[in-house]
Amino acid sequence: MSGVRGRRAGLAVVIAGLAAAACAPGEPETISRETFVQTYVALRAAELRSSEAVIPDEDRERVLAEMGVSEEDLLAFAEVHGDDVLFMEAVWTDVQNRLVELSSRPDTTG
Repeated sequence: MSGVRGRRAGLAVVIAGLAAAACAPGEPETISRETFVQTYVALRAAELRSSEAVIPDEDRERVLAEMGVSEEDLLAFAEVHGDDVLFMEAVWTDVQNRLVELSSRPDTTG
């Protein structure tokens, strides 16, 4: 029995080591760029549908829950990548393009 346990423990250590090696050294894990963009677009779309000047708290919480993202996740993404001007410029261009695409779709709720 102890041989099986030892192999399982060794396998767990190898898997943990591989997972750690897959992460960029010195860079904290954050949500993916795609998740950030999708979430930001969903939040902005909810804000635009609102009659208020800002997204209501309950709408923000609903969108974040639907996306499986927290405000802390969004802030961590911005904190980790914020100094990379070219990367963030591409992120905001992607957000803007998706919002334009959403606004140009015909209204089918009618």
